[in-house]
Amino acid sequence: MPIAARLLLVPCILALLATPSMAERRVALVIGNGAYKDAPLKNPTNDARDMAAELQKLGFEVMLRENATLRQMEDALDQFWASIRQGGTGLFFFAGHGLQVKGVNYLVPVDARILVEQDVRSACLDANRVLGRMENAGNGLNILLLDACRNNPFARSWRSADAGLAKMDAPTGTLIGYATAPDSVAADGTGRNGVYTRHLLEQMRAPGQSIEAMLKRVRIGVLRDTDRRQTPWESSSLTGDFFFNPQDAPASQLAPLPATPEFDAKARKKRLAEEAARLKLEKEQLAQMQALQAEQERLEAERQKVEQAKLLAMAPRPKQPIKGVQTPTASSHAAQFAQLARAGQANAREHFQRAIQGNPDDAEARAGLAIALVFAEQDADAAYQVKRLSESSAQTPGVRLAQALLAGMARKPETPHLFALAAEAGADRALVLLCQATAAERSLQYEEGLARLQNYAALVPEGQRSPNHQLLAQAMDVKNRLAGRYAIAWGQKESPSPMVIEFAVKDGVLVGTAGGAGEHMRLVSITNILLQGNALSFQCDFRVGLLFLGGSGLTYKYSAELGRDLSAIRVKVDSGQGRGGMDWLVRLPDAR
Repeated sequence: MPIAARLLLVPCILALLATPSMAERRVALVIGNGAYKDAPLKNPTNDARDMAAELQKLGFEVMLRENATLRQMEDALDQFWASIRQGGTGLFFFAGHGLQVKGVNYLVPVDARILVEQDVRSACLDANRVLGRMENAGNGLNILLLDACRNNPFARSWRSADAGLAKMDAPTGTLIGYATAPDSVAADGTGRNGVYTRHLLEQMRAPGQSIEAMLKRVRIGVLRDTDRRQTPWESSSLTGDFFFNPQDAPASQLAPLPATPEFDAKARKKRLAEEAARLKLEKEQLAQMQALQAEQERLEAERQKVEQAKLLAMAPRPKQPIKGVQTPTASSHAAQFAQLARAGQANAREHFQRAIQGNPDDAEARAGLAIALVFAEQDADAAYQVKRLSESSAQTPGVRLAQALLAGMARKPETPHLFALAAEAGADRALVLLCQATAAERSLQYEEGLARLQNYAALVPEGQRSPNHQLLAQAMDVKNRLAGRYAIAWGQKESPSPMVIEFAVKDGVLVGTAGGAGEHMRLVSITNILLQGNALSFQCDFRVGLLFLGGSGLTYKYSAELGRDLSAIRVKVDSGQGRGGMDWLVRLPDAR
């Protein structure tokens, strides 16, 4: 072929690579979790495999995950969302354990470690998150099928637990199918598949059935096979018909009703207004509580300095114990709470442990132990101690402070009020500030945490400060922690590309340099770096194309919410052309 003709083909090839297919697509994410350590299920992996195979026959692009961990479920959801953003029909199927907490449904990964009800939010995948991704994708039609209403295997460790899954409202253009009615449980099944999934597979193959008619037949079959003990249920906001196996192959699998953009726009505007009003009220309440707390700190600062000096004077000169077995009592804990905030943390923890051994009902000692455990990053053990405190009616300064610390780590809105109550009750001021800084660091509110550390340093002389002070300061110094070399990984963090970003701190400013090149692309520059708290954003400029043609430029904007672990950073990518996705920055070993 002449050189001129080959040159003419290059822009066409590049255009095809940059333009997604506009053909109508069917995309499915299928997850089957059965290998649970404490409550295994035999059907979900079979259900997922059979569902994936059937959907492939019906024209779906299928992503199959078996016995997935929480991270694997989240990664798969990211890929599913990126795919359905390109248009078409999206289907999410989950078989495994599902449970509800306070009206919110959660899908349980196989690595879930749930000791108390409060663990569910961080250990499981929120079903509303799946719905939110579907709604955000803006594609024509979405289907959510949940065979996940089995008995809650963790309920025995909770005070109360609702059965099955809670009702969820389907967004416009979405259908949600449950194995059984809200607040009811479904059977795992005695054959290869669960009862609900078996009937789904049978009816999906039938030609010419709309999805609503299909699900009615599924319901009839399940009712018959379970002697009416299990009733499948749906929530639908579809605006047209969908056929798994369309008869006579209609040109479009979705026949929408006349669009009503004005109505949708008004509804969205109303929801945004309500959300804005709620956020405004919460901000006002938070500002009031923070102002009250600041005023209390100002008024009590001098008094606290005198009291802390007295407590420190008491600590090294304890009275000689009476011969015989002695156990610490609640009245002897003040000095140890002061030590928790200073250079005596280990001794204080041992004291609280001995006190509880001597008197398990000593709530103040249990609270001190909970705080010491958090400082040692033994959060699960600390949560257990605070759970024991909630079973008593004690409202001592230490109890209030331990409850405020755990609430702050969970980023609960009542946290400032709880810390204020602890301070009012007479909790050690230095310990209150150290607990506030710890809670802020754990919940990634670094600006708030650094402000509390400054107040702590002003109150406690340098030689008397807790080792946690320095550790917290380092943990919240995100700028210096971020410094290092990172490889860009597209989609999967296990497969980094040759392209490298290096962050460094120069004269107190975060800067970035680029390096590395692939077969047809190289990273040119890093610009517009912005770090606010734990929110990072920057811009990457790439050179794409054949070198002898000079190539063409592409610009991508990256953003991320930084966590405590910076070894692998999940970043959101925006090409500026309505397309994006999720990538990774994978930290590379120090070259020195």
